[in-house]
Amino acid sequence: MKEKLELEYELRSKSAKLIWTLISTDTGLKKWLADDVCTNGRHTTFTWGNPGHLSETHTARVLEVVKKDRIRWYWEYEDDKQTYWEIKMSKDEIAENYHLHITDFATSDELEDLTDIWNNNIDRLRLSTGM
Repeated sequence: MKEKLELEYELRSKSAKLIWTLISTDTGLKKWLADDVCTNGRHTTFTWGNPGHLSETHTARVLEVVKKDRIRWYWEYEDDKQTYWEIKMSKDEIAENYHLHITDFATSDELEDLTDIWNNNIDRLRLSTGM
């Protein structure tokens, strides 16, 4: 049984448009989440590594999109139909910066590794955008 993992990251940006572009477009996601991203209809293919050499590719189905709020995907290889992964944005009303909220699922022995993966992804986002 998989457990829900919820993470939150503050970004140094007050631009909803910029954050939405980074989490909802192929070009934006390529900056920080995967080496290649290709969306075709409701399916998004993510590739890590160098295609044709050492790489890993997985396809996710888009379950829900709420513009300038969140995107929820489901990995097509996943057996558990109750699992998904989601990137949600919210604005801190005091500092006026945006936060990303990540929801993902993993077995208890994979939670630490999954947390490290998301931490590394956010580090890439910050390095590539200055956020």
